Amino acid sequence: MSAAARTRGSLRLNLMAWLVVPVAIILAASAWLSYDGAMRSATLVTDHQLIGSARMMAEEIAYDTGQLSATIPPSALELFASDDHDEVAYAIVGPNNELIAGYPGLGGPAVGATDVDPTYYQTMFRDEYMRVTQLPQPVITPQGAISVTVRVGETLKARNDLVQSLWLRGFIEQALLVLAATVSIWIGINRELAPLLSLRQAVLGRPADRFEPFESASVQSEVRPLVLALNSHMERLKLQLERQTRFLDSAAHQLRTPLAIMKTQVGYARRAKEPSEVGAALSGVDGNLTAMARLTNQLLTLGKVEHDGGGVQTEAVDLDAVARRVVADAAPRALDHHIELVLDSKGACLALATDMLAREILKNLVDNVIAHAGLGATATVSVHQTADWAEIRVADDGAGIDAADRSRLFERFHRGRGAVEGGSGLGLSIVAEIARTFGGSVELPPPSSGRGFCVVVRLKVAPMPGLRGESPAEAVGPPIA
Repeated sequence: MSAAARTRGSLRLNLMAWLVVPVAIILAASAWLSYDGAMRSATLVTDHQLIGSARMMAEEIAYDTGQLSATIPPSALELFASDDHDEVAYAIVGPNNELIAGYPGLGGPAVGATDVDPTYYQTMFRDEYMRVTQLPQPVITPQGAISVTVRVGETLKARNDLVQSLWLRGFIEQALLVLAATVSIWIGINRELAPLLSLRQAVLGRPADRFEPFESASVQSEVRPLVLALNSHMERLKLQLERQTRFLDSAAHQLRTPLAIMKTQVGYARRAKEPSEVGAALSGVDGNLTAMARLTNQLLTLGKVEHDGGGVQTEAVDLDAVARRVVADAAPRALDHHIELVLDSKGACLALATDMLAREILKNLVDNVIAHAGLGATATVSVHQTADWAEIRVADDGAGIDAADRSRLFERFHRGRGAVEGGSGLGLSIVAEIARTFGGSVELPPPSSGRGFCVVVRLKVAPMPGLRGESPAEAVGPPIA
C-alpha cells in the first residue's frame, strides 16, 4: 500500500503535531542553552569572588627575618557571605609546596597552571566539591623574588542556587509561552476546521435525491476548489440520475405495451378452435418478440454508451470497411422491402471511434432507412473523409418526414407520425449519443434531391493509421445495389 493510500488519521491532531512538536523541540534546545548560559554566568560570578579573595590574601603575604608569613584579612572571607552557608577553604603555599597559612589538603589543579595567570578548577575537599582559584604571587626577598601560590575555594551550593534562579525562571516563562501558544493553536485549528465540519455535516445530512450545490464561500480558499469539484460531481450525478430515470420510465412504458399485446394474443390463441387462428396468433407473438428483442438490444446499447461516456477508448477505425460489412448484411432485408441500397465510398476513411460503436451507428441508420424509406425507394450510404472529419451520410428519396417531427427525432422513443409499426424510436437517439461520445455531431440536412430523408454523422479523423477490422482491400468490392 502506498503512503498516499494509507489512513491519514486526524487532521486536527496532525496539525497539532506539526506545529507543537517543533515548538517543544525548540523549547528543549532553548532550555539546554539557557541552562548552559546560566551555568557560565554563575561560574563567572563565583570566579570573580574567588579571585577577589585570593588577591586580598596575596597582598598580605610578607617576608620577615628569613620567613614568609601571611595575614588573612576578614574582608577576603566576607566576600562569600550568603544564605547558602557555603564552606570556604584557602591555602597559601610557598615555593617548596610548604603550607604558609590556611587549610592543608586543598590541592592544586591537575594541569594547565601557569606562574603568571590565575587558574580556575574544581576539586574535592573534605568530601565536597569546591570551585577553586589558584593565584601565583611573587614576593620580594633579599635573595630575590620568590613565587608564592594562593588558593581559595568555595563549595558549590551558592553557585548551583544561582544557576537555578537564573535558569528556572526563564525556563518557566518559556514553557508558559509554549503552553499559551499550544492552546492558541488548538483553538485556531478548531476554529478553522469548523467550516469543514459543517460541510461534512451538510454532506451527511443531504437527502439522496437532492443535488443542490454546497456553499463554497463559507470555507477557506484552499478548500474551495474541493467544494467546487464536489458540486461539479453532484451536478453530473444529477444529470446521470435524471437520464437514468427518464430511460427507465420510457423503457418500462415501451416494454409494457408489447407485453400486454402478447398476453392478449396468447389468450386469444388459447381460446381459438381453428388451427389457422392459433397460427395467426402465434405469428403475432413471434413478431412482437422480435420487436422486443430489437428494443432490448437497443436499450442495452444506449445504456452502455451512456454509462461509458468519455471513458471509451478510441482507436482508428476504417468506416469504409465497416460500412461495407453493414450494407452487405442489410442488403437481403432491403430487397425484401423493395429498397435499393447503395454504398458510395472512395476508399479508406479513418475515424476516432471503436469498431463496435461505429458499426452500431451504421446499422441503426441503415435499419432506419429500411423501416421508413418506403417501397421502391433508393437509399445511399456515403462515407467521405475531409481534413478534420470522417463523414457518414445516409440519404433516401422516400416519403421523408413532416417538418413538425424533424426537431424531435433525436428524442428517445419518439417516432414520426408516418412511421411504420414495429419501430422503437431509439435508432437516431443511439446514433446521436454515440456521436457525442466520440466528440462528433449528427445533423439532418435537407436531401439534395429535394425529397426523402438525410442523416449526416461526423466523427473526428484519426491522426494516424491503425485499422480495426477489414482493410479496404479486403472489404466487399463494388457498390452494393
